[in-house]
Amino acid sequence: MKLTLEEKLENVKLHIEDGVPLYEIQRTRGQNVTSLKYFVALYRKWGEKAFIKNQERRQYSRETKLKAIKEHFENNKSYRQIAIDLMLTEPGIVSDWIAMYKEKGEESIKDTCSREAYKHHDDKVLEKEYKKLLEDLERTKAENEYLKKSFPLVLERSKQSRKK
Repeated sequence: MKLTLEEKLENVKLHIEDGVPLYEIQRTRGQNVTSLKYFVALYRKWGEKAFIKNQERRQYSRETKLKAIKEHFENNKSYRQIAIDLMLTEPGIVSDWIAMYKEKGEESIKDTCSREAYKHHDDKVLEKEYKKLLEDLERTKAENEYLKKSFPLVLERSKQSRKK
């Protein structure tokens, strides 16, 4: 079950302010303990501003990504610690950057928007492809209709030219 940022913040406050144990929050609210621990650490470092949903998508510069990757390899920092330092609500973003770096090298690291924007970009590409296919289909149907209607006329003309 995916929780909103507001629900995550509420769970963190339950633990920090009300003293509810993490395992109790997991049992009653369905958020796993590992994620809860991450969000508690994020809250302790950044406060509520880490959980405010920005209308604008966060931009991650190439330099920021390379610095995070360098921190991981040179200082043995975990993905989660780097993500907390960057105020990322999803620590998996850092692991994606590192995986891309390992697989394709430094050249593959570029300025990008948030992970959500990647999904939106992929959806937009698929939507464009789908629209193009629908347009091609409509054009093909129209051509078929035209050919169906014009075929008897072509046959009639060819018969008339044979008679002469």
